[in-house]
Amino acid sequence: MAGSGYTDLREKLKSMMPYRDGHKGGGGGSLPREPPDPSYDRKRRHQEDSGSEPSDYEEQKEEEEARKVKSGIRQLRLFSAEECAKIEARIEDVVSRAEKGLYKEHTVDRAPLRNKYFFGEGYTYGSQLQRRGPGQERLYPRGEVDAIPEWVHDLVIRKLVEHRVIPEGFVNSAVINDYQPGGCIVSHVDPIHIFERPIVSVSFFSDSALCFGCKFQFKPIRVSEPVLFLPVKRGSVTVLR
Repeated sequence: MAGSGYTDLREKLKSMMPYRDGHKGGGGGSLPREPPDPSYDRKRRHQEDSGSEPSDYEEQKEEEEARKVKSGIRQLRLFSAEECAKIEARIEDVVSRAEKGLYKEHTVDRAPLRNKYFFGEGYTYGSQLQRRGPGQERLYPRGEVDAIPEWVHDLVIRKLVEHRVIPEGFVNSAVINDYQPGGCIVSHVDPIHIFERPIVSVSFFSDSALCFGCKFQFKPIRVSEPVLFLPVKRGSVTVLR
């Protein structure tokens, strides 16, 4: 996380909106996402009823969108199976420590099928926000989440720097997303007023996928076909610009 022209990102956020130092976040919630298109469900029902296929124009538009998304993505296979196993053991230790209540309150965020562990910096989002919508996310006051563990610096960040994925000193926030089988996260944009780009993600434990351009509906949860489906292998690094 970073903010250009400010020595402390909190100064930048205060200039945008007064920061509520007394704010306490609630439980788990979805990451911020764009407001749903109110016409989507209507269009979808019409297409299902009529049996019509997407027009050439719609297909071209989706292909162009997928091309633009893909142009901002870089993937590297940096971590061997042995390195993955070593890091995964450390992640299991984080989970164990969290279950024993050994972390600060805002280090751990629990949601169905997904637990999130903030280190270095943490922020409010989703149902924790007093006002909903993109741009309302705020950092917790300094010290309310635990520091980045040394093993993250030694086993993960150092390798990213050595391979010139990121410059030295770029990382001041590390987040572990621990997904259970069937777990996922809804479409969202990491807050642009909090996160400097690129967003760097490293995957462990199993292969997975990132999907772009999905529209979600809930109760029951349903999702549209993605504009871009990106396979993510165990031990791979995904750089999102």
